[in-house]
Amino acid sequence: MKKIWKKAKAYVIAIGVSFASVGFLIWILGYSPIEAFKTLMFKPFSSKFQIVATFQKFVPLLLNTYAFSIPFMIKNFNIGASGQMLVGGAIVAIVGLAFENIHISAWILVPLLLILSFIAGGLFALIAGYLRVKFDINPIISTIMLNFVGFYIASFVATTPPWKAPLTGHPMTKELPEWARLPMLGNELHSGILIAIALIFVVHYVMSKTTFGFEVEAIGHNPRASQLHGISIEKTILLTFFFGGAMAGLAGGIEVMGVHRRLLEGFTATSGAEFGTFGSLTALMAEGNTIAIPIVAFLIAVLLNGADSMQRTMMLPVELVFLTQAIMVILIVAFRSRFKEG
Repeated sequence: MKKIWKKAKAYVIAIGVSFASVGFLIWILGYSPIEAFKTLMFKPFSSKFQIVATFQKFVPLLLNTYAFSIPFMIKNFNIGASGQMLVGGAIVAIVGLAFENIHISAWILVPLLLILSFIAGGLFALIAGYLRVKFDINPIISTIMLNFVGFYIASFVATTPPWKAPLTGHPMTKELPEWARLPMLGNELHSGILIAIALIFVVHYVMSKTTFGFEVEAIGHNPRASQLHGISIEKTILLTFFFGGAMAGLAGGIEVMGVHRRLLEGFTATSGAEFGTFGSLTALMAEGNTIAIPIVAFLIAVLLNGADSMQRTMMLPVELVFLTQAIMVILIVAFRSRFKEG
């Protein structure tokens, strides 16, 4: 019990302090903190529609968290998940619309599109990995700049024939044909949730039971000693960036195929901010722990959906939830370091 509390107390204290701080601010603004937090935490489970909305936020958030976490395990920062997600969605739109007038079994086309989005995101992130290995360019810089490249790639696809939708006021492509869309679970929830759940187990197994996972952990703890024992740091950097970017690319493919059913400019954002940004925050909170990542990602998905509800019903700005998350991350990182030293 002591061990569990030692690991959990940083999170408990940080969450308590952040909610108390924001609750005080809500009270100053003239609103009821109790009503606000009830809406924030319980509204996402109040109906079938709200539960589906929570899971729809959870899927891309989880994959974007992996996009940051996997390179972060060897102390590299992938800030480019948004760009990788855009590229994954763009390739799905291009290939999916190529079959607009060619009927092909969904059992063939849907897996093909998912694989292509996975590969496209991975290759796009691999650019930053290569620049890090070959020229020692800080991946924070390269991945941030590549976000702009990803944005313009997606914007080009959404506004250029033969893909763009005619007579629309917002940049978007035509709808994907039925055989290029993710199957639905019931009437509302897409099957991307099953892919996300499967990946939770796959990522945990790879990182805890395979040679690759051992090499990542070894380099994360001591790169010098790892190199002396024959582990290739360059190869591991490239692989972590590829698999991290592949997760974000897959998130883009799932969003295009399952939620919007077309490439839509701005589809990588939720509640006013990018999924990639929330993924980075979630990864920092979970500290790259493959067991903690899905739990924290689900908590953040609940907060994001609750924030939307809070804004609609109480007219409280969604930015208050962003503030809660920011305080939470800062305190968790600070307390975690303090308790480890202690």
